[in-house]
Amino acid sequence: MKVLRLIGWLHVLLGIVTVVQAQDCYYFHEYQCKFPDNTYYLNGQSRSALFTYGMTSQFKMVTFGGEDYHISICYQFKIKNVRFRLIEDNEDKTVLFDNAENKYTTEVSFSNNVARRIIIEISVPDEPTAKDRGTPQCVGVLIHSRKTYQEPKNKLGF
Repeated sequence: MKVLRLIGWLHVLLGIVTVVQAQDCYYFHEYQCKFPDNTYYLNGQSRSALFTYGMTSQFKMVTFGGEDYHISICYQFKIKNVRFRLIEDNEDKTVLFDNAENKYTTEVSFSNNVARRIIIEISVPDEPTAKDRGTPQCVGVLIHSRKTYQEPKNKLGF
């Protein structure tokens, strides 16, 4: 009877550990990705997810005219060539930014004149020799925004 009770408790503990590990990435972007200067505000479209080697995933964000955006990615993978692209969500699927063309930088800033939908695509390359190949790891996308600064046209006083 004691053995059955012990086995039952072990199942409960293993279940809790599994749930905790599965939720480990939820706020990863807020703690691991690079923040811009303090003139930007955290954008609610930021997110984190579990990835494995060879995986590509996308999500959509909405940008508004008259705002500056700063997007940074962060990840647990040991490799340095995690790719991220910003693709305009229209018929042409115009690539607005590709970090593979910019030495795999992990951040980009841009100003936006008009409202548009953008697809953020993250690709982790396949690494057949990686020791942690089968282990899902966190990838975060941190988005900040601010109003685009414009000098007043008729400046009087201070």
